[in-house]
Amino acid sequence: MAMKGQGRTGLFRGVSRPPRQRRASQTSRSPVTGVIYAWDMVSDTLTWGPGAAEAFGLPSRDLPKTGQAFSQLVEPGYGLSRQDTIGAAEGLGGAYETRYALRFEPDRVVMVEDAGRWQPDVQGRPAFTRGQLRLDPVSGARDLLPVVLKQRSELLCSIQNGINEALRASQTCTLIVGVLDTDEADSMADIARKLRPMMRRHDCFTVLGSHRFALTLTCCPASDASSAMRRLAGLMKDLPTASTLHLGAACAPDHTFKATKLLRFAEQALALGLERGEACKLYDARPKAPSPAAEQASFDWVAALNSRSLTLACQPMVEAQSRAPALMQACASLTRSDDDPILLGPVPRLKEANLALLVDGRMLELAADHLNDHPTARLALPISAKTLQDAEWLPMLAAHLGARPGIESRLVIEVPEAALAECRKILGRLHAMKALGIGLSLTGFGAGYVSPGQLRMLPVDLLKIDGVFIQPLKRSTDDRLAVRTLIDRAQHLGIATAAEWVDDESTARLLAAWGVDYLQGRLFGEPETVLQPSTLHQMLKKARG
Repeated sequence: MAMKGQGRTGLFRGVSRPPRQRRASQTSRSPVTGVIYAWDMVSDTLTWGPGAAEAFGLPSRDLPKTGQAFSQLVEPGYGLSRQDTIGAAEGLGGAYETRYALRFEPDRVVMVEDAGRWQPDVQGRPAFTRGQLRLDPVSGARDLLPVVLKQRSELLCSIQNGINEALRASQTCTLIVGVLDTDEADSMADIARKLRPMMRRHDCFTVLGSHRFALTLTCCPASDASSAMRRLAGLMKDLPTASTLHLGAACAPDHTFKATKLLRFAEQALALGLERGEACKLYDARPKAPSPAAEQASFDWVAALNSRSLTLACQPMVEAQSRAPALMQACASLTRSDDDPILLGPVPRLKEANLALLVDGRMLELAADHLNDHPTARLALPISAKTLQDAEWLPMLAAHLGARPGIESRLVIEVPEAALAECRKILGRLHAMKALGIGLSLTGFGAGYVSPGQLRMLPVDLLKIDGVFIQPLKRSTDDRLAVRTLIDRAQHLGIATAAEWVDDESTARLLAAWGVDYLQGRLFGEPETVLQPSTLHQMLKKARG
């Protein structure tokens, strides 16, 4: 029997297990088969993990950078989008899972599985999400597409050809989308016959559904789009359902040069017209003024730092085999009146200061005080990539450890894998942190930022597998293979492993059987506020009157 080492500083003890042969997948290629993303819903910033451009078949510059830009790729009517699923999942523990279609080109549609977890703001509204997008390229085969999607693809190809021809001739193209809001819709053949008088040689009529149609008009500028919609409505006035007709339009090149966007803009105009009760609506390309709610930050971090109202919340991490508590996972929080913590998400960026360093510094102070007051406690404290890159972090860490001798062996600093994308610049700081006697944990393990060769050079004691791979384990064969590969890789290097987002017993048993050393998730306890001595003193003083 081979006994795995205790990590590179003896902080973590592995369990006894037979050695495994290394698999072919442990070479330079990452086991990740999906695409990792993080979405800040407050700023609408969308960040993609490695390999996103290749998976989508897009140039890196064309990756959607915001949630709104990504929503433009989602095909309407084919599954709930991520935002709709998160809205429907509020109050269900933060986890979400959905399947929908993405259209990258007029004739390229792919079904995707989207699963992850959202974190609320201080008002309880979804504010930050982290998840994995898994593409199913087989589903994009033309023979497997539903009839309506094939019709949309044919329409978009026709629209794109019309746009290209219009641009070559310095002309324009207008797309009108119509809907009959009734269950007794006239046949599309009758509608096409009614519209024939206004159609020219290269114009195109396409059925989008039992109650929806699209009409492409070449040589129709944006200035004539509204009158074209009124003429269309006039031609259909004799139909029994004409009173329920609503139209939306968009124009090329005034609004876009791409057919997929032109159709989406026309559908957005139609939806806005239905909402406002307008029979005809032209897409408005002018940027919309942000709402007062969007302009207002969900949380004032600077005020919380100045008032010293940030508190430390801890969630237990247990040994996988015995379920005995191993250490506590710390995070920044606020405390409600009932003493339950409000967990805080990622720290926003400020131009005038490294706010992440200030917050991480305050959390380090609270964690150091807690370890000093509780000689048997062990804490894992996460820091951001911005903090790790700041020259003030190392002196700050050394000062807190020097003021409280003996706590360094019970403190683990968690570093995100994404921070190691430039390994050479960060490696020296990691070794300097290790020289202070603390433990190091790499979080988000498996996202693909660090190659196996780079991993061998890192002085880390614990590899925490990203929860986006753990959440779908029960249903995803690909994720099971990816997680087992990550575990085998860590075992070969003699580094202990942990898994986050473990919320059910079956997943916990599965991970323990595979050799994961530590588990963290709701199954083992929710985060709880750690009361500092100053807080306890104030509570006693208040109780005594």
